[in-house]
Amino acid sequence: MITHSRADCDPDVLAVLEREQRFLLRSLDDLDAERAAGDMADGDYIALSNSYTTRLAEVTRALDEQRAAAGEVDNRLSTVQRIVTITLVVVVAVLAGLLLARASGFRSPADSLSGDIRQSSTGLLAEADTLTREGQWPEAVETYEEVLDISPANTEALTYKGWLTAQLGDVPSGLVSLEEAIAVDDKFPDARVFRAILLDRAQRFDEAALELAALDDLEVPDEIQSLVDGSGLRASVAGGQIVERFGERGMPVDLDQIVAELDDIAQAGGVLVSLDAELAVRVFTAVLQRDGDNLVALVGKGNLLGGNADVVAADPNVGRQGLDLLDQAVALEPESVEIRLYRAFARNIQGDPDGARSDLDGIEASDLPEPLREAYDGLAADLGSE
Repeated sequence: MITHSRADCDPDVLAVLEREQRFLLRSLDDLDAERAAGDMADGDYIALSNSYTTRLAEVTRALDEQRAAAGEVDNRLSTVQRIVTITLVVVVAVLAGLLLARASGFRSPADSLSGDIRQSSTGLLAEADTLTREGQWPEAVETYEEVLDISPANTEALTYKGWLTAQLGDVPSGLVSLEEAIAVDDKFPDARVFRAILLDRAQRFDEAALELAALDDLEVPDEIQSLVDGSGLRASVAGGQIVERFGERGMPVDLDQIVAELDDIAQAGGVLVSLDAELAVRVFTAVLQRDGDNLVALVGKGNLLGGNADVVAADPNVGRQGLDLLDQAVALEPESVEIRLYRAFARNIQGDPDGARSDLDGIEASDLPEPLREAYDGLAADLGSE
C-alpha cells in the first residue's frame, strides 16, 4: 500500500493512485459483468468485490490527501531542471509505476477464497498483476496466456503480456502482442505507450512518433498523460528523429520534419546536450526561430554558448550572445534560482565576477537541487562569497 504525508505531495504517487483508482473501478465493473454472465460464483464475487471496494476506499482517501497537499505547494516544473535531469532511464521508472498501479491492491495467490477463482479471467488478471509486482515476470506471462485461452481478445492481457515478454528479451514477440492489442482496441492507451517505448528503444523513431501521435488523439487518463509527458519519452523520440535527419554537422534543423510539439523538440535539445552539443545548439536555434521566448531553448543555448569556457575563449562574441540569452531567460523567470545560477557561471567565465556575485546573492542554496547545490558551493568558494 502506498503511504504518504499530507504535507508532502508527490506527483508520481498521485499519478499512480489515480491510475489505480481507475483500474479498481473498471475491475468492479468487470466483476459485475462476469457475475451477470454466470462466469463467477456468488461467494467469489462477494469476496473479490469486498476486497476491491475496500482498496478503492483507501486509494480514494489517499488521493484526496495528495490533492489537498498539491494545493499547498508550487507545482510548476522547473524547465531548467528538466534540461539538467532528463534521461531515458526515467521511462523505465514510469513503466514500473504503471505496472505497480495495475498490480496494487489485489489478493496474492496465497490468499484463499471459496471456489475456483483461476477459472475467472478477472481472477487470473489479478494473479498476473500480483506476479508482476513480485517480479515473477515469466509466471505473469504464463498467467496472461491463460487469460487469453479464456478470452483471446482480452486487450489488457495482450498488452501486458507483450510488455513483459519484451522486458524478458523477446522484443519482436512483445511487439506482435502489442499490435494485436491495438487491433482489438485501438483506443487502449497502455498498448500505445508500451509500443512507443519499445520502438524508441529499437531506434524506430518514426514509428514511435506515430504511436505517440495516435495517443494524442485518444481520451487518455490524466495520470498516463502526465507520466508520458514527464518521462522524457517524447523528447527521446524527437531526439532520435533529429539525429537521423540532421546529425550531419552544420545542417540546419527543419522542425517541419519532426513529428512533435515545439516544447518536446526543445526538450530533445536538452537530451542531445551531452551527446552532441553542436547539434543541440542547432535544435535550440530552430526552436527560438519559432518561439523567441521558449525558456528551455533560451537556457539551453545560452548555457552552451555563454557558460562554456572553451567557447568563450575561442570567440568572446559568441559567449556574449549566450549571456544575452540567459539575460532574456532571467527576465522571463526572475524567480528561478537555477537560471540565475547558470547566468552566474556565465558571468564569471566572461570576466564579470561582480555580476556573478550579484546572482549568487539572490540564490538560496537550499532551494537548489543536487548537483546544482554543489555547483553553487564551488562557484561561491571561487568568488570568495558566503
